[in-house]
Amino acid sequence: MLFVLTLIVCVALSSVSTTTSWYSGFLDYRPFTVRTTKFLCTGQPYKYSRVDKCSIKLYRNGSSSLSFRGTVLKPFKPVYGTIKIWYKSNVNVWRPMLGIDDRGDICEFFNKNDQQLNPMHRLYRRSLSLMFPNSTFQCPYQGTFEFKDFIFTDSMFPPFVPVGSYRNDMTILTANNVTVFAFAFYGTVRAKGAVDLSMG
Repeated sequence: MLFVLTLIVCVALSSVSTTTSWYSGFLDYRPFTVRTTKFLCTGQPYKYSRVDKCSIKLYRNGSSSLSFRGTVLKPFKPVYGTIKIWYKSNVNVWRPMLGIDDRGDICEFFNKNDQQLNPMHRLYRRSLSLMFPNSTFQCPYQGTFEFKDFIFTDSMFPPFVPVGSYRNDMTILTANNVTVFAFAFYGTVRAKGAVDLSMG
């Protein structure tokens, strides 16, 4: 899942911080429940980085927490990121979500102000800042990046998200397309109550 993880988004809404929600005009209540079901660091071992921890804890109340610790062994600038979200409803086939397949310069991504980013990029940057509160993301990138027992909450996502299963693939790459880190977040969105209100 924003991961940033960032993950699980289908409607890109213009977002302006307010006292009620970072989605302008919407309360923090969501008519759905988000749960991360799997978290993987894929494609290991990496040439220029080391992963010391990549795990998920599942709890009986339906929530889950993620932990990651990884070290970039040499400085990189520029460094690129890719994001792709897959969706699966009642048909057991993963399908790419329309319009959520992106690649960009991470250094530029973190140096821009909110007005220079589209709503989807704002969502991802906000999620990453929550996951890595002690990281400045200054280029060149080197050193250790870590989050511990991070939980994706319902309010981190747009007010309207279709129910179903989601997969969020995220990759960090060098300019020569060598993988530094690669992540796969899996999760589900379920409507609260008998009526499916999350179909917006």
